[in-house]
Amino acid sequence: MEHIASVSRSSGLEKDGDALKNFDVQDEYRGFIQEKLDDIWAKYPRSPTESETQTRQHIDAQENVLILFRKLREGIISSKRVDQFTLEVYETSLYLAVLFDSPRHITPIIPALMTYFHLPSTEPDGDYVETLLVCLLYQLLTAYPSQREFRASLASVPTAFFVDGSLARVWITSLAGCIRARNYSKIDKLTQIAALPVGDATTLTALPQRSNRELSRKAVYHLVSSLRNKTREMAWTVMRSAYRELSCQLDPQLNTRAWLERSLGLVSDIPAECHIDLDEWLDRESNLGHVRRKDGIEGRWIVCKPR
Repeated sequence: MEHIASVSRSSGLEKDGDALKNFDVQDEYRGFIQEKLDDIWAKYPRSPTESETQTRQHIDAQENVLILFRKLREGIISSKRVDQFTLEVYETSLYLAVLFDSPRHITPIIPALMTYFHLPSTEPDGDYVETLLVCLLYQLLTAYPSQREFRASLASVPTAFFVDGSLARVWITSLAGCIRARNYSKIDKLTQIAALPVGDATTLTALPQRSNRELSRKAVYHLVSSLRNKTREMAWTVMRSAYRELSCQLDPQLNTRAWLERSLGLVSDIPAECHIDLDEWLDRESNLGHVRRKDGIEGRWIVCKPR
């Protein structure tokens, strides 16, 4: 398995160059990849104290798994295989590429999955919803603030797979609408766990992650967290352009502190996303020259206009 030839590279000329066109070999190769993936979960648990060398090894191991999945997909395409195994390979490839932050592996997968949903043999199933959310969230994130690709993909999804009025469809369209309107406080509300149209996050706390359902939800959370970071950057740019001062006192009448936390998306219950303290965040922005403390007044900040 370690040295099996890639269909695209061998063109059938190398010894065993067509091996991955065989369905049984594909099944066996998928098991081989799973062993590599399980090894990653076991050897590299999420840790803030990971050394630079460990990080490099971690990234290399992740990239190797993604390459193995790509090789398997080439075999599947060459064999014209279309079944649940094919879907599982493409979905798992997508989730892992998202979690491993590898856009070059994501780009060819999304169109293939969208095509799969249009095949006459593909029956509508609620399990596809999270896969569609991963695809659509990724497009919202990578093209931000443009939504042309997102809207085209949403329109192309057969209604039977993403029913009008369903929780998932209402949520993703509401989120996209708030992004267009720059309603950052509402974006914060829509991207908290209680608002997400996916399952309970508690199943994601234990490694290793093996099932597709766990991976799909983890991918959704990862993209939501990344989108929160992206909208925070835009919200902060708007604030710096619109305001001369910011008040962060705990004043129940003004309540500007809570408004700032919501608009900047600093408080989150997304798994693996850290709560960001407003004062610490402003101190960091002060070091970047974006704000400075107002002399003599606790909790007041002078905004340094963006150039």
